[in-house]
Amino acid sequence: MYTWPYDDMLAANSGKVTNVRRVTYVVVDEADRMFDMDFEPQVTKILDSIRPDHQTVMFSATFPKQMEALARKTLYKPIEVTIGGRSIVCKDVIQYVVILDDDKKYL
Repeated sequence: MYTWPYDDMLAANSGKVTNVRRVTYVVVDEADRMFDMDFEPQVTKILDSIRPDHQTVMFSATFPKQMEALARKTLYKPIEVTIGGRSIVCKDVIQYVVILDDDKKYL
């Protein structure tokens, strides 16, 4: 099983390399893919290391029913916002890609 480098950082040197005890806001993007790829133990370990009064937000284009149980296990009083159908990508969402030269990125 693959482990995230960050997961290794939490355990390195008996947890003295880094800690996440002061984190108050966590964003988990592509949450369904993380759980789908068997990263649940790593996500759970990281979330368990964060202070208990943190806020967690999970984003995903799709969130199949089988992932809902895992999300409910890691979230407290979750609120779900659905755009389009459940477990399918919304066809009404349009994505744009804008490629900028380095000198124009920060203007």
